[in-house]
Amino acid sequence: MTAIDPSVYDDPKISQTLAMLAEGKTKEEIVRHFGNKNWSTIDMYFRRRGFRWKGKTFEPPGEGGTDAVEEARFVQTKAAQIVRQLEQKYADIRQVAIKNGFSTIEEMGEYMKSQGYVWNSDINNYEYDENMAKKQRVQARHTQGKASGKVEELPDEYRDLLAYLLDRKERLYELLEPQNSGTLPRYKFKGAKANKTLGLPTSLQTLLNDFSKEFNVTQRDIIEVALAEFFKKYGYEEQLNSVLQV
Repeated sequence: MTAIDPSVYDDPKISQTLAMLAEGKTKEEIVRHFGNKNWSTIDMYFRRRGFRWKGKTFEPPGEGGTDAVEEARFVQTKAAQIVRQLEQKYADIRQVAIKNGFSTIEEMGEYMKSQGYVWNSDINNYEYDENMAKKQRVQARHTQGKASGKVEELPDEYRDLLAYLLDRKERLYELLEPQNSGTLPRYKFKGAKANKTLGLPTSLQTLLNDFSKEFNVTQRDIIEVALAEFFKKYGYEEQLNSVLQV
């Protein structure tokens, strides 16, 4: 095993999860213990600190970088998506930057750096570097430390709100960040299958085809999930639940 920074185990979630795994606790029991939605949230938490799942527990981080291209096959984050797109044959880095909402390659590079990735000119792609990720975490804690000095100056209601959000930060991460399990949620609808023809823009049809092939799911499944998530988000969850199979 390679030498690691012992401070990584100061994180209560890291140490408690490893202890529970050593005791033989199941993933479901650990998820319930921390109040997370599913195991992918815990897996992402460990991955962002350099750990990798191996066998029955997480393997501690080693020195230097990891194979970001291989990891990106299983992680559904914006950074992993960029790595996947750059891995495609004849990938154009400028087009990848624009596709992901960046105006320049340099702007995308700064974003990837903030996520712990560095550019590797030998493979023409980014690779995850634990040292860089650790540096970014230290900077983030330093920034939070300076901000915390001003918390006492806030009105009581704002401090209460901040405390409320911090207590539920893992749930917020689940809501704000894509899932990393590599699988789509499944919805089983009542009723027989019926055909419906939709005219889609060619650009949207291309995305649908690419996603279907890349993640090995049918286009029908993608559309069903998209509609279900849309109904949940825009005030139709009760009606959605009435047509789902229990």
